[in-house]
Amino acid sequence: MVDIDDGMRWPQAGPVNLKTALAHIAVLLAAGSLMAAETGGEANRFWPQWRGPLCSGVGPEADPPLQWSETQNVKWKAALPGDGNSTPIVWGNRVFMLTAVPMGSQGAPAPVSDIPTQEYQFLVLCFDRQTGKVLWQKIARQEVPHEGHQQNNTYASASPVTDGKLVCAFFGSRGLHCYDVEGNLKWEKDFGKMKTKMGFGEGSSPALYGDTVVVYWDQEGDDFITAMDKQTGKELWRQPRHESTGWSTPLVVEHDGRPQVIINATGKVCSYDLASGHLLWECGGQTANAIPTPVASHEVVYVTSGFRGSTLEAIKLGRTGDLTGTDAILWSQHKDTPYVPSPLLAACRA
Repeated sequence: MVDIDDGMRWPQAGPVNLKTALAHIAVLLAAGSLMAAETGGEANRFWPQWRGPLCSGVGPEADPPLQWSETQNVKWKAALPGDGNSTPIVWGNRVFMLTAVPMGSQGAPAPVSDIPTQEYQFLVLCFDRQTGKVLWQKIARQEVPHEGHQQNNTYASASPVTDGKLVCAFFGSRGLHCYDVEGNLKWEKDFGKMKTKMGFGEGSSPALYGDTVVVYWDQEGDDFITAMDKQTGKELWRQPRHESTGWSTPLVVEHDGRPQVIINATGKVCSYDLASGHLLWECGGQTANAIPTPVASHEVVYVTSGFRGSTLEAIKLGRTGDLTGTDAILWSQHKDTPYVPSPLLAACRA
C-alpha cells in the first residue's frame, strides 16, 4: 500500500507502481480532504510537495477515513501508464503525478546491472480531483536512460512541486521542467547525466520556496546545489559539494526571517542561505546512504539516517560554522533509526 505521507524512495520494501498508487490516493483525497473542504477546511485541499504542506508528512487540518478497501471510501480510480515512485501532489481541484513509460515491446525496465536499450517517455499528468479525468498530459522528455536502477526504484522517483500557478517536474538526468497549471511549458533545464552509486538510480525531489526552486545533485562525480528563478529558470547561484550519491530532498526553513536550505547527506548535513547560496553551517555524524528528508520545528531541525549505523540528531538553528560535536546538537539517538523513511513530525497538544 502506498503511504502518501512518506512516498517511496530507494530502496523501498517492495515494488510499487503508480497504477496501485492512485487507487489509494483517491481514497484519501476523495473521502478525507474533499469532505473537509466542503465544511470549510480549505487547507486540506493542498498537498503541494513531497511530504505535504509543512514538509513534515502532516496534513494539519486533515480528516481522512480510518478504513478503506478496493471499494470502501473510494470515489474514483484511474489507470496509469508506466511506473513511478513519486508522490502525487494536490492543489485545489488538480492532482499532479509523474511516471516513466517504456516504449516498444521490450517489456519491463532493464535490471540495474544492465544498460537500458529502450526509450522511455517521461510524463507529467494532471487529473481532475473530483472525477479522476485526465485534464492534461505532457511528455517532458523521451530518450533511452544512460544507466539502470535498483529493482525497487523507477525512472520517476522524484516528486513534483507546485505553488498553484507553476508545477516543477524533476526527472533528474532527464531535467527539470516547469509548466503552468494548464500544462503549458514555461522553461526547462538540463543538469547533465547523473552517475549514481552502484547504479541504484535517482530519487531526490526539488524544493520550491517563494520565487526560488532548489535542486541538489549529489552523485559519484562532481556534486552541487543550485537555485533557480521559478519564473524563468535562470540560475541564481550554484555551490559545489563533495558527497557520494544522495537521495534526500532539500528542506527550506526560515530562521530569524532568513530562509535556509538544509541537505541531509552521508558526509555531513549542510545548510545554505537561500538568497545567496552561502554555506551557513554543517554538521557531521550521519551514516552512509543518507536518504531521509530532515524535518524542523521550533528552531530545531531533526536529521536521521540508518544504513550501516544509526543516527538521529536534533540540531539547534541559529548557529554558524562546523557544529559537529558542539552543544548545538541538543540531543542524539544512535539506535533503531530508519534507513529509508523520513520522520513524521507532529505537534503534541497538551
